[in-house]
Amino acid sequence: MTPHELWTALPQEARERVDAFVVRRMRMHAVKEMREAGLVPRPGLYDCADLAVVRTEILADRLVPLPAQDVDTLAGKAAALPEPPTALELEWDGDSWGWILLLGAVLPGPPGCPRPLARWQQADWTEPLATARALADRLGVPLRGPGDDGPPYAGAE
Repeated sequence: MTPHELWTALPQEARERVDAFVVRRMRMHAVKEMREAGLVPRPGLYDCADLAVVRTEILADRLVPLPAQDVDTLAGKAAALPEPPTALELEWDGDSWGWILLLGAVLPGPPGCPRPLARWQQADWTEPLATARALADRLGVPLRGPGDDGPPYAGAE
């Protein structure tokens, strides 16, 4: 099913809810809304994901702004954690919309998942990597994770 066919098949109320999720950058909720809109046959996951991308492009001027991810803002987020981080960790995460670079704060105590500080999804990784390095320097902690060469398998996209 093409995005246009799926969009026209959705009831008006479902379209409004889909767009509300899209402008809040909640694509997976938008996909779920489409799949649960009562269409028979139920639309496929990839068809819904494709439509979410199209709606994101159409509504680009209405999208909720991304949070600031500069060193000062991220230092404030780190200061608000229950304990000062002992390290920062970068991790690549690939999803159906491309590669995401995740920055997390490792807290003292038993090993666990790093606390999320930032996420970037873009093609030029120079700025996020520099921001992560500068934040680690400001906090006086090591920065662990991938280097400057970008996500693994990025050339295979």
